[in-house]
Order: sequence, then C-alpha cells, then structure tokens
Amino acid sequence: MKAINYHIKGIITSLEQLFKGKYLIYFLPGLILTGIFLYFRSRFTEIDLTTGYWWLSWFDSGVSKALSIVDFLFEQLYIFIVLTVLSPFFTALGEKYDRELTGKVTEGGILRFINDMIRMIFVVILSLFLEFIFLVIYWLISKIFGFSEMVDTIIYFSIASFFFGFAFYDFALERYEKGVFSSLGFAFSAPIGMIIIGAIFQWLYMIPYIGIPVAPVLVVMISTVAYAYYIKQLPKSKQLSNE
Repeated sequence: MKAINYHIKGIITSLEQLFKGKYLIYFLPGLILTGIFLYFRSRFTEIDLTTGYWWLSWFDSGVSKALSIVDFLFEQLYIFIVLTVLSPFFTALGEKYDRELTGKVTEGGILRFINDMIRMIFVVILSLFLEFIFLVIYWLISKIFGFSEMVDTIIYFSIASFFFGFAFYDFALERYEKGVFSSLGFAFSAPIGMIIIGAIFQWLYMIPYIGIPVAPVLVVMISTVAYAYYIKQLPKSKQLSNE
C-alpha cells in the first residue's frame, strides 16, 4: 500500500539525516522539558499522605488512588504541553526539513508563531474530543457484540493512533495552508497514514525517559516526508543534500 511505502521512505530518509548530524538541535527543547517533568514527578512521588493505621486502611486506599489519578493527569498535561508549547519548534523543524526535501520556503514571523500555538492548542483539543467520541462509540459496539479483549486493545490503540497522527500531520498541512477542518478531511481520507504516525509516536513514547522528547521530532520528520509523497512533491530527481 502506498501509505506504508511513503512512511517507510519517511523513516529511512529521516534517520539518514539524523545520522548525518542534522536537525539534532530540535531534540533539545523536549529534553529540557522532560528533565523538568521528571524532577517534579520524582518530588511528587515522594509525597506520602497515608496514615499507616490498619483501621484507616480505607482512607489510605483512597489517598493512593487519588495520587495515582493526579499522577496520570500530570503526565497527560505534560504530553499536552509538549504538543502545544513546543509546537513552534516542531513547526520550524518541519519548515526547514521540507525546504531541504522539496525546496518549499515558508514565511515566518511573530504572527505566524502565535497562530501556530493557537492552532495546535485547538487541534489537540479537537483531537481529544473526537477521540473520546470514537472510543465511546466503539465501547458501546463492543459491549453489544462482545468483542474479545485483544480486539478491543487493537481498536483502542488504532483510534488513539489515528488522532495522534492527525495532530502531527497538521504541522505539514498547516504549512501548505490547509485549514483545520481541511486537515481533518485529509486525515479521514488517509487513515492508514494517520495510524502509522500515531502508532510510531505511541511506541516511542513507551521508551522510558527519552520517549517523549524523541518521539515528536521523529514523527514530525517522518510525516513531513510522507506528506510530500502524498501531494506529489516527492520524489525529486535531485537527492537530498549531503552537506
């Protein structure tokens, strides 16, 4: 399938560029943010509000569950910050990489910076909302037909991957002046591509400590290449610069 082929080319091309030492600077913001997150998370895990008394075990259990929920929400907030606050860096990465791939030059400026930030916040919120809707719909269908746990796991993972993929593909789509809903239309017209990018992000995210700072940079690069193939900007007769 062409979607798989485009993303294989995206992976190969992007890794080649990284091994040449290019674009490594774009890992730095995520690494700094991750260091801050891990520091505060380690301090949070040191908090112990339990009593230690057996006759208050119900209270201790409630406190433990509450802290687990707070930790989960803290992690989700961290992911949200990576995707939104760092979006200008990912935008700059996509523009520079696209320029080397296809020769496309995109104008910047402070207004573009602000617009990118606002757009990504909207895209992330829209993605989370639609993902929730699709998950609920599938959950109801699964309950009615009694699908197996393995099928549920695959479908839930695929739904999450699709909307992560949409969020990351939007960097390329915005660069080619597509509106948010036009981007969403492209996502539904190329679901395999969205799922591939989202799955790569989720798999990389599972790598302890380095997953989150590494994953966005790689998937932005891979989706930049793949989108250039989708819209026939690649292949070019001229190969990437070896500089």
